[in-house]
Amino acid sequence: MISSRSLSILHVHTLPILSGSGINTLLTMQGSRDRGYQVALVCASMGRLTQQAEEMGIAVHLAPQLNREIHVLNDMQAVFALQRLMRRNRFDVVHTHNSKAGFVGRLAARLAGIPLVAHTVHGFAFHDAEYAFRRGLFLCLERLAAHWCDGMIFISKSLLDWAERERIGRGVPKAVIYSGIDVTAFKTADGSQFRKEWGILPQQLAVGMVSKLWEGKGHDVLLRAWKGVLENLQMEPKPVLLIVGEGHLEAALRSRMSQLRLQGSVIFTGFRTDIPAVTAAIDIAVLPSLFEGMGRVVLEAMAAGKPIVASNTGGIPDLVQHGTNGLLVEAGDPEALKRALLEVLSTPTLRRRLAEGSRVGVRREYTASYMVEQIHQFYEEVQSVKYRGNRRMADISRGAE
Repeated sequence: MISSRSLSILHVHTLPILSGSGINTLLTMQGSRDRGYQVALVCASMGRLTQQAEEMGIAVHLAPQLNREIHVLNDMQAVFALQRLMRRNRFDVVHTHNSKAGFVGRLAARLAGIPLVAHTVHGFAFHDAEYAFRRGLFLCLERLAAHWCDGMIFISKSLLDWAERERIGRGVPKAVIYSGIDVTAFKTADGSQFRKEWGILPQQLAVGMVSKLWEGKGHDVLLRAWKGVLENLQMEPKPVLLIVGEGHLEAALRSRMSQLRLQGSVIFTGFRTDIPAVTAAIDIAVLPSLFEGMGRVVLEAMAAGKPIVASNTGGIPDLVQHGTNGLLVEAGDPEALKRALLEVLSTPTLRRRLAEGSRVGVRREYTASYMVEQIHQFYEEVQSVKYRGNRRMADISRGAE
């Protein structure tokens, strides 16, 4: 059961990357800390996520064995390292994120006797882009790990539906809690300095994709579509495509840009800390993911009042209503993506209508504060299911606010 001392929470995240799940974890930890809880983070190594956590005063622990790829020896070492960490610090709640940290972290938490174990599903590793054997393996691991936690959070309804279809976590309490953002920051940001930095003319349209440069995000699809956009768009000055983010595919994507002769029309900005300003600077947001848990950059574009062109996959359709705040296209189809971009770029009235649809589509449940509120409420509900009649956790929650 949860102890009577101040609630302590450990978040387990494999890589210290500030991408979707990393930002979700950071905002959750910040919100819990602001409510008076003791919060800690464990990652495989130091990076931007752990650095920002430390700057917030959040305790950071390292588990070097916590690698992203499957390695039986390293994974077992990671389980025992995390188990020792959890027992030594007597955490009340262990909250894991993503597939690898979710499997290793949930097993360690069970072995350590942690009173409450929660897991957030940001996406599944057994998507169609994986080989059949790996899909089957990852599905079996997800089903197994679900039995080691007391509750599961999904960042979109499509992920919850997917889990239900695959019989993951039968009998385990579940909730859909959107990966919230700082809505005010995106509503009020000024993008003029960013446009000036990259030489984007005031009258020049800018299309922007904000994402880590990893497989599955659809960057190559976007570059092929962009080639067709430039060949068919009668507009001066020609629009510019901004690819914002970092990752191991950068060299390959730059080479692809050169092969397609897109130099001068595509800008790689690298990692940026001023994403609200970046989003304010663009005219159209694009997310051509092959699979996507939710797509928090879509929410950010909505808060900034931007029209969106995105793949009709994963949790994206939860946010993008075709023809209302954006256009949805089939994932992995550069021709469809080209047509949608051409339509939005060449039709000012459509851009304005979709932009207005984005602005009015931002609801309270998309904010970071609401996300944290719902997560702590979920902790309480899960606790009441696990220890019926025990009100201790609820009492702690009220006292900390």
